Amino acid sequence: MSDVLVKALLNGEAAVCACDISKMAEQARATHEALPIGTIILGRTMAATVMMCATLKNKKDKLTLMINGGGPAGTVMATGGEDLKVKAYVANPQVDMPRAEKGGFDIGGAVGAAGFLTVIKDLGLKEPFMGKVELVSGEIGEDVAQYYLLSEQQPSVVYVNTWLEVDMTVLNAGGLMVSPLPGCGEETLAGVEARAKEIVNFPLYRMQDSVEGVLRKIFDGMELQFLEERTPVFTCDCNRDRLSRVVISLGEEEINDMIEKDNGAQIKCHFCNKAYDFSADELRELLRTAKDNRERGKNGE
Repeated sequence: MSDVLVKALLNGEAAVCACDISKMAEQARATHEALPIGTIILGRTMAATVMMCATLKNKKDKLTLMINGGGPAGTVMATGGEDLKVKAYVANPQVDMPRAEKGGFDIGGAVGAAGFLTVIKDLGLKEPFMGKVELVSGEIGEDVAQYYLLSEQQPSVVYVNTWLEVDMTVLNAGGLMVSPLPGCGEETLAGVEARAKEIVNFPLYRMQDSVEGVLRKIFDGMELQFLEERTPVFTCDCNRDRLSRVVISLGEEEINDMIEKDNGAQIKCHFCNKAYDFSADELRELLRTAKDNRERGKNGE
C-alpha cells in the first residue's frame, strides 16, 4: 500500500487529517540506519510534519518542525512543504534506552522534555513565522498538540504512532489530528472526546482497513465528509550548491583547516546522508566567497 494522507470534515465543524506514512518511515529508518527508538522518533515526527504541512495553503509554503528536549536522541527535525514532500533526521539515530515502566520503548526519555518544540513556517512573507513552546513529554504527539494550543490558539487532538516488526523494520506509521473549527458545537467536541480511546487504535484498525475506513470506524455515529486524498513522500532536495553554502557558512578558519589538514572535505547531508566531496581547489574558491561575504558585511552591503 502507498503512503496516504486523507482530509475530512467532522460534523462540518472540525477538521480531520489522518495519514499512513509507513513507507516513508521505513525509508527514513534505512537512510539513517536507525535503531528502534530512533526509528519511532523519525516516524512520529514525520507523521506530525506531514499533517501539519497539509494545512499549508500555497504551493511554495514550507514548514519545519524541530524538537530539542535535552535527551540522548539529540535534535529532531523534519521539514516539508505544501506538496507533502518531507525529510527528517534525528541527531543520534542509534540512541538506545532501558525499557519504559510498561515495557515499551522510552521515547519521551530519549527525546527529553527539558526543552522546546519549534515550528517555522515560510509562507512567502518578509519574515517566516516562528512558534516555540515548552515540551510536555517528549512523546511528540502531545508536544505538537501543545504547540497548536499555545502558539496558534487552536486546541487539537494529535496522535502519532510508529509500530515495528519483529526484525525492527517499520510495520505501521502514521497519525490522526482533529482540530475544531470556529463555532464548533459542544456536541461535536463531546463526540471527539468520547472517541479518545478509539483514536489510539488508529494503527491497529489501519492494518485491517483503508484510512477512510478507519476514520469511519473511529467516528462512527458522526458525519464525515471526505475532502481529499494525497500521497506524501520522503525525499531530500539537497544538492551540491546547497552544500557549498553550508561550507561557506562554516567560516574562513574552518575552511582553511579543511584545506591545510585534509586537502579537501566530505560534507554529508543530515537528511539523506548523501556525501559531497570538495577538493582543495573547490574549497579555496569557497574560501574566497566567504572572504567576499565578510568584506561586504563590513561595508554594509
